[in-house]
Amino acid sequence: MNKIEDFPMENKTILKVGVLIERRGQLLLIKELNWRNKKYLWNIIKGTFDSVKDKDLLDTALREAKEEANARVKIKNLSNILYLKKHGTTLVQFNFVATLADLHWNPEKFARIQNKHDDGHKEDIIEVKFFSPRDLIKIPKKELMGERTYVSIKSWLQKESLSKDSLKILKDY
Repeated sequence: MNKIEDFPMENKTILKVGVLIERRGQLLLIKELNWRNKKYLWNIIKGTFDSVKDKDLLDTALREAKEEANARVKIKNLSNILYLKKHGTTLVQFNFVATLADLHWNPEKFARIQNKHDDGHKEDIIEVKFFSPRDLIKIPKKELMGERTYVSIKSWLQKESLSKDSLKILKDY
């Protein structure tokens, strides 16, 4: 019988995790520098699963919320899973809906976050803000980070969800 290591890896696969933080019917977005066009655009909190730092995807969600918005969160459910294949890379993004664990967290006390990642990518977040569904609909698509952000917000607005227990964490192949 073949082991998983015996199968050829023809393309690179990246696991991403998005965190849609909600409070009183509103959704938190971050205003982040787009490295392609050097403009600040609205985005959901998201990042890459790191097998060294994170024990699972839920751990990635907690870490990213802390790194990008300095927020502690509780995961409620899985909103959706996005799949993208482009330029020989497959990206799979798991988007979780969360609530704030710290009820006193205030976006107005947010301080700019600048991080440099191991791959040289610079992260620059200048603002966090809660948006009502009505205000989310009014944001022009060109002011959003990209298609993944747009689809993630749209799913949240439509209240798409799966139980977080839909994600089964296994210990072996």
